[in-house]
Amino acid sequence: MYFLPDEMFVSTKLVELSLRSEFGVDWWRGGTNTFLPMLKTLTFDSKWILLCDELEVFLSAFPLLEEFYMADIEWPETDESVSSQSLRKLTIYACGFEDFQNPMSISFDTPNLVYLEYSDFVAADYPKVNLPNLAEALLDFKVTRDQVELIRAPDDEDEVSLRLGNVWKLISGLRNVNKLFISAETLEVLSLCCESMPVFNNLKSLHIISDADLGWQAMPALLRNSPHLETLILKGLLHYVTDKCGDVCDCISREDKGRSLASCPVKKLQIRGFGGTVREKEMIRHFLESFPCLDEMEVYADQNGNDPTNVEVNRIYKIVAYKVHVEEVSTETVLQSKTMSQTQMEEISSQFTPRNNRNKYDFVFILHGAPPPPPPPQDMSEHYYLKEQLDAAKSKLAKLNEFLKELLQGPDAIAIFDRIVDQNTMIASALKARQSAAESEASNDQEKKRDFEALSEIITDLNPDFASAWKDRRGTDLERGETSRDQGEKTTSTADVLPRDGH
Repeated sequence: MYFLPDEMFVSTKLVELSLRSEFGVDWWRGGTNTFLPMLKTLTFDSKWILLCDELEVFLSAFPLLEEFYMADIEWPETDESVSSQSLRKLTIYACGFEDFQNPMSISFDTPNLVYLEYSDFVAADYPKVNLPNLAEALLDFKVTRDQVELIRAPDDEDEVSLRLGNVWKLISGLRNVNKLFISAETLEVLSLCCESMPVFNNLKSLHIISDADLGWQAMPALLRNSPHLETLILKGLLHYVTDKCGDVCDCISREDKGRSLASCPVKKLQIRGFGGTVREKEMIRHFLESFPCLDEMEVYADQNGNDPTNVEVNRIYKIVAYKVHVEEVSTETVLQSKTMSQTQMEEISSQFTPRNNRNKYDFVFILHGAPPPPPPPQDMSEHYYLKEQLDAAKSKLAKLNEFLKELLQGPDAIAIFDRIVDQNTMIASALKARQSAAESEASNDQEKKRDFEALSEIITDLNPDFASAWKDRRGTDLERGETSRDQGEKTTSTADVLPRDGH
């Protein structure tokens, strides 16, 4: 045993204290014999924590405490209360009570708290929850497998079910939050208070973790009671299927399927851990079809996925879908990729594309190792986006034509002309077809046959990268204004850069 020194419990200057131990922290003087009036940050990070007093008495020794982090604690008493007027940030990772897993009651009387991170077995009661200024909360309830079965098929006469049902009191105290994080077990527990779910008028961002063995029964109530929700982040889509979750997901067929999504104003949807299964793809399509205000969706592939049947998906880092706001313009999928074929990406995007005509989306694929493309402006419609691409292509083509014309008007233009035509039968054939009329009128006019403008247009059509490649190779010489000796080199370089037939 190592006993903390007496001087640590009494100090008028100490502002921040952090204790970390692999063996445990024993605050052997408790709160009664502690006097730290200036302490603002207190951190306990240990395998077990012994406060030697009730938590309410312990916290009274720190009148200015603003941040309190405590992990891991096993409650010594049957009832606990977190009470502090000064606390602004609170983190508790507990593991139940000494004699049984589920605590009897826990209260939160922290009127100035703005951040709460709370992990513990569900208490039988939450008699007082005073959190009017809470802005961000993370809930991670723990439940046993037997309790999960009781939650899914509750019996009003069952004692355990009745005790767990009081969790609605804590949830009601969180109604003012702006950002809410919920674990998979917490979502299962919240199904006990679907009828008493508070309205989260300030909630803008909701983060939910899913588990294939845990249900989404509370998801419809959460989404319906979040009238100003803007961002929904789902870590995983697979969950235990019940009739109650069918209001949100595409798991089972029912008449009101998607009703809660249709009333939800979420604008951005982010999905993490995408594994590429058929069920996941159908759920994503269902979301795109049902969310009326959804402007953007990001899907991140599961980094640990090793499914050999999803070779294309395993190469994807992220898929982004942007909503098309101009209804009269038919949508076309926008695909950006350097190592996946157009066919592969179109096949994947077709599995997400909504079947109805209400919502239309452009899809962007970002693969591992590829720099992400800049997002389009928020108010960019598909018509504007395609027009911008077309204008850029026209500008590039105009510059290319101008460059080729200048090239073929130089002192070695005739030699360049003949060399290009002789070594490229496709160009020669196209040039002959375009000059047939002129050749019939003046067959002996050799200069007439060398139609430099026609050659420039043909090269542009057949080889759009020719001019930029040649210019990069000889740009320095052109800028310096090299002599005729260098221009002779150009004659050799031009044919070398131009692709031969079959390449």
